[in-house]
Amino acid sequence: MLEKSMVQQRQTALLILDAIGKIWTAPNTLAGLLLGVPMLLAGSRAALAHNAIVFHSFPIGRRAFVLGNVIINPYPDLERCCATYESVARRKRDSACAVELVHIGKHEAAHTLQYQVLGPFFLPVYALTMLLPSPTPFERAADTYAKSGRGWWPRLA
Repeated sequence: MLEKSMVQQRQTALLILDAIGKIWTAPNTLAGLLLGVPMLLAGSRAALAHNAIVFHSFPIGRRAFVLGNVIINPYPDLERCCATYESVARRKRDSACAVELVHIGKHEAAHTLQYQVLGPFFLPVYALTMLLPSPTPFERAADTYAKSGRGWWPRLA
């Protein structure tokens, strides 16, 4: 009985933290909505999935990306795989390297969680990490999460 109560308390705490994170990144989410909603008139389709509002069949761009809790997706759905950032970087150095694939939806879901931690600071911090060798710690962590369901937060080591 005590164990069940502790599980319920943990679930409640996680829901509260999730709500706080969504509020914290609301300015980014609003930017995503301002980008996505007008594209509904151009044929995009909105759905709730992967911790986000997803705009599928987005007519601009070639790869899915995230703004807060909004995923902008050029494909009809997120149930497909893409190359990991690590394998793309290795392939640029050595064309004989194999390409490793991850689930796009899970990869982008990791970014929504990263946004919920950093809120309005996510984009500037992410931009700074682009000065590091590819892939960025955020992309590496998102790939790890897509493969294992764990490790969505970047490790600095």
